[in-house]
Amino acid sequence: MRLFIVATSQLAIPQSIMHAKIMDMLRSCAHCKEAQPIIVGDDFSEAQLCDYQGIEGVTTQSFKEARQFIKQVSNAIVLHFGTELDKSKSFPSFFIPITVPNALQEVWMLKRLLIQRKFKQCLQNASAILCTNDWVLDILQVKYPEFASKFLPVYLPNVPPAQFEWQELSAAKELVSDGNSYFLAFAPVERFTAILKEFSIFKKWQLTTMHLVFIFDTQKQVDTALAQLNGYKFKQSISIHLANDLNLAWLAATYAILWEGVDCSKSVWVEYATQYDIPLLFDSNMGLPATWLKAGEVFSFAEKQALSNHFKLYYKDEVYRQSRASMGKDWLIQLNEQRANLDLFNKIVLSLNK
Repeated sequence: MRLFIVATSQLAIPQSIMHAKIMDMLRSCAHCKEAQPIIVGDDFSEAQLCDYQGIEGVTTQSFKEARQFIKQVSNAIVLHFGTELDKSKSFPSFFIPITVPNALQEVWMLKRLLIQRKFKQCLQNASAILCTNDWVLDILQVKYPEFASKFLPVYLPNVPPAQFEWQELSAAKELVSDGNSYFLAFAPVERFTAILKEFSIFKKWQLTTMHLVFIFDTQKQVDTALAQLNGYKFKQSISIHLANDLNLAWLAATYAILWEGVDCSKSVWVEYATQYDIPLLFDSNMGLPATWLKAGEVFSFAEKQALSNHFKLYYKDEVYRQSRASMGKDWLIQLNEQRANLDLFNKIVLSLNK
């Protein structure tokens, strides 16, 4: 069975997130000998090609090659994230929504409308809609109840991500924080200055080289944050990067991660971070599903000095920091045990036999 995985999307999904999902899928189907994965795309980076070619049995094709090849095969399945594969109408096609258009606040209005239309078209055309975790499923059930019969909860086994030597982690720190330890922050650009104020309280309390590294989805967000950074007293301790530049070493090298206002597309990074023993801090207004509340510490980031107090706590108490990291790791182990019967390819086969 040819398994065509389309490695691009018309739904404004960061390439780094989609690539991480594809790697999880390839690891998931490693035990499925009858599946022959083909990654479809026109602009693979060298790093992506290296990752794909490092997994036995995986091949890559351009869109032109895939459209021609799929006409020659008799047994195929198409998996995609928002870009459907032409010439594949006679085969089952599964849509994997990583996020929903409602979460794309930074996309200008006309483009957002086009993305919403494309998203709904993907839902309509799909043989089934694969929901890779409860976070995605909860949102879809609220926003698109008319497609509930197509929602298929699936499980991508958490194969341990790449492990890094201390030299690689040191190199990551040099790149993102001039070699210093750092907190990583995923937050709306509207909250940038408020978080900076909380970080200032921490820096004044403890004269430390600790950095705060922000990750934003778009260049517009990066430019806005950089403009707001002018005049900030601890400017040299702040770094700002694009999500597409993020790699696993950045997660593995961080001291702790702040999550505020992010959507379910970031769930893949949450799961990776717990496997690297990184403690996670979640804003209570994020609307995490109940099954995700034990992934880290949950509190209101908007409460005065709440963030600065947590910066202090995690910095001065290593035992506490490690206990929070262990909590996240235990959560992921329990979550995996609960969803072990939702294996991606078993669920696909079952859906096709209905």
